[in-house]
Amino acid sequence: GSLGSASLAAHQVAITLAATTYLAASGIAAAVTVRVGNYLGACDPHNLRVAALTGRRMVAVFMGAMSVMFILLRNYLPGLFTDDSEVIQLAAGLLVVAGIFQLSDGIQVVGLGALRGLKDVRIPTLLAMVSYWVLGLPVAWVLGIHFEMGVSGVWWGLAVGLSCSAVLMYFRFRGQSTRLPEKHLPIENAPAIVS
Repeated sequence: GSLGSASLAAHQVAITLAATTYLAASGIAAAVTVRVGNYLGACDPHNLRVAALTGRRMVAVFMGAMSVMFILLRNYLPGLFTDDSEVIQLAAGLLVVAGIFQLSDGIQVVGLGALRGLKDVRIPTLLAMVSYWVLGLPVAWVLGIHFEMGVSGVWWGLAVGLSCSAVLMYFRFRGQSTRLPEKHLPIENAPAIVS
């Protein structure tokens, strides 16, 4: 808000568009949570990893396409929200940054979904806090305010936080999923639960 009304309006336009594509990635992440949880319950780590990989690939294809759309249509899409030329120009610049972080945004949300399916939520929450609050927010402040890049600098900080989160979630899932036993235990041979 301290960067001015045009910057705030451009941010609102760009974040609305980025949030729209995020919703599709979030839906894929929810499906990955369910599939990973099902395979965890079935003691099938191979298909558990396949489900997570499939979700990552699906979100990479979708978010990659949205990235191209944001970059190529950066001067047109803001015009759907406003006629103000200054806001359109600022929002077009933000859509380039959004195009760059689309892949990271999708990968991090699918990573969180896969980890939820593994019943791993505490450490991923801490990793997300580090990514956004310890790394992303300070970078946004330094670039946006200190180096006077304005709203664009704030968005580059967001991109750094999302990218860091994507990498951390990927490696967390990889580490957690490789610790699972490799033997599949068929349901009919599972030991009876005695109460």
